[in-house]
Amino acid sequence: MGEKRVITVLGATGSQGGSVVRAIAADPTSGFVARAVTRNKGKAEELLALGIEVVEADLDDEASLRRAFDGAHGAFVVTNWWEPPTADSVWTSRTEREQGQAGNAARAAAATGLRHVIWSTLADTRPYLPDAPRQEAGYTVPHADGKAEANAFFLDAGVPTTFVTAPMYYESLFTFNAPRRAEDGTIVLAMPIGSAQVVSGTVDDIGRTVHAIFGRGDTLVGRTVPIASDLCAGEDFAAGIAEALGEPVRYVPVDPAALAHSGMPDAGEVANMFQYFINAEKDLTQIDFDWLRDLNPGLQPFGTWASANRDRFRALSL
Repeated sequence: MGEKRVITVLGATGSQGGSVVRAIAADPTSGFVARAVTRNKGKAEELLALGIEVVEADLDDEASLRRAFDGAHGAFVVTNWWEPPTADSVWTSRTEREQGQAGNAARAAAATGLRHVIWSTLADTRPYLPDAPRQEAGYTVPHADGKAEANAFFLDAGVPTTFVTAPMYYESLFTFNAPRRAEDGTIVLAMPIGSAQVVSGTVDDIGRTVHAIFGRGDTLVGRTVPIASDLCAGEDFAAGIAEALGEPVRYVPVDPAALAHSGMPDAGEVANMFQYFINAEKDLTQIDFDWLRDLNPGLQPFGTWASANRDRFRALSL
């Protein structure tokens, strides 16, 4: 086999970027090798110990991105809207910062001649939420809408790009969407998705799918690939958790609007996001799973994943 092609992975110690690094490292015969980009020195040591090249770069600094992309075949680009700008940041909002970072990445990719970029984006929610309260920068779901607009940076720069959209993570069932023990002793799963099926998946499937897209060469350039492991309604999540725990779990739908007044951080943003899942269900769930499984045969249906993670559910101390 010839020299391996380098894939620069941004956010290499985060959820999405970390899964991409793991997927590339787990397949030494693929012809690709990961170059991990991170600012987290502690986690960088862990990657170095695994024999993975680690470089330091900052999405706020285009010149550093050019250095990270130099000599690479491709890159996985992901931004983190949820990370607030620092006190000395030139950006005035998280949305402005995220779009500025996407622009930096697109220009750096064009300048260094990357052959294939995979940009982790999301859909514009505004057509599905015409009457929803506006949030930061006038968007309904800023962390999605801002990314959707940022797609244009890659297109306008002429960068060969595949666009991927991440699912609602199964892993949120250990945190934000975790089940709880009710006063009557039963386990309740309360989620603000009504009766809708939601595009869902495990973080690991993001990495494996992205790795497979790079493996397809330029055949998927210009395409948008929805990364999904399963389509799940609240009852499906409850059934999978019940099987993992060995006792019944009752699903209780919550009105997303109630979240807006909950006092939680970014309450309006999160409430609109879940309302979008409900309003856009018909369009979001039009996914060709046969095609996705051909791309990534290891896609994990929720029930299978829940059973494999039964110890993590039991660790919730319900």
